[in-house]
Amino acid sequence: MSSSSFDKVIAVLKKYNRFTIGCHIHPDGDAIGSLLAMGLSLEMSGKLVEMVLPEGEPVTFGFLPGVEKTKRISNLDPEVVICLDCAEKSRLQLPSEVFSSEPLLVNIDHHISNFGFGDVNLVLPDAAATGQIVYELLNLGEFPIDSRIAMSVYAAISTDTGFFRYSNTTGKVLSLASELVNKFRISPSEVAEWVYEEKSFSSVRLLGEVLSTLKISEDNQFSWMILDQQMLKKYPIELDEMENYVNYANSVQGVKVGLFFKEIKPGEVKISWRSKANIDVSRLAVHFGGGGHARAAGCLIKGSLPDVINEVLSFVQQYFNQSFKDSKDAQK
Repeated sequence: MSSSSFDKVIAVLKKYNRFTIGCHIHPDGDAIGSLLAMGLSLEMSGKLVEMVLPEGEPVTFGFLPGVEKTKRISNLDPEVVICLDCAEKSRLQLPSEVFSSEPLLVNIDHHISNFGFGDVNLVLPDAAATGQIVYELLNLGEFPIDSRIAMSVYAAISTDTGFFRYSNTTGKVLSLASELVNKFRISPSEVAEWVYEEKSFSSVRLLGEVLSTLKISEDNQFSWMILDQQMLKKYPIELDEMENYVNYANSVQGVKVGLFFKEIKPGEVKISWRSKANIDVSRLAVHFGGGGHARAAGCLIKGSLPDVINEVLSFVQQYFNQSFKDSKDAQK
């Protein structure tokens, strides 16, 4: 993506005055952080802005300054809709009425599966997080950046890099994090504590029940965990509070892929994918209409929980069987 893509988005941000900003369904730290950074900066620039989260404020990221400005519904007739961290328009978490007056759609993202559904697109698959793109955009356009915005950007890049543990952690990302810490006095330890160490009692109890479902394939290549409706009713928590549960499945020694099946409602199962080594789980998730990153992806499948589990596990097993066969053929 050339610098002209940044220029096109900057021109839109400077030209128009009414903006509705949204992100993908079940937003994570990158989505929330990017939304707040963009919204707060445009607001400081004198623009009329609404940051819409129909599912409400995420519990895990309630510490971010400015999150109280988000709203569940849209009351603005926007000139521009900004879609952040969303690979497909169908996954955009915004009410349909925001498009009634046919606003300009700006698509800002870093997912490799994003093929540019906006009227104006800024898609950088090499970026570690959408928050990284937003920060560069705001700097290039000379938009305001204060400590609240810096905190949101730091939350975006730190969570999408697994607090700088994943393979998308580059020297550029570390330099950006260092700049935010030094220039805006961000405390990495406090952010890590808020995100990973402050859990509700119910979420910890639910984790215990989910871990009791942990299973591993006969060839030790992948493992999985399950959350059904009965468990969720017993310990009702927000989806963002269980964002990192899947990491336990992926952390099993020798396992290459970890999966977490969440029956978010009867007949609808959300699957989180994680991987180690050289397996791109985004390609596996795409088979089921999902997507994401090489080491972290997701998909949503309609069907009963047992049927979905059987279908997905069968597909994953076939993947490993074929990989093993290809490896043996290559050695001949």
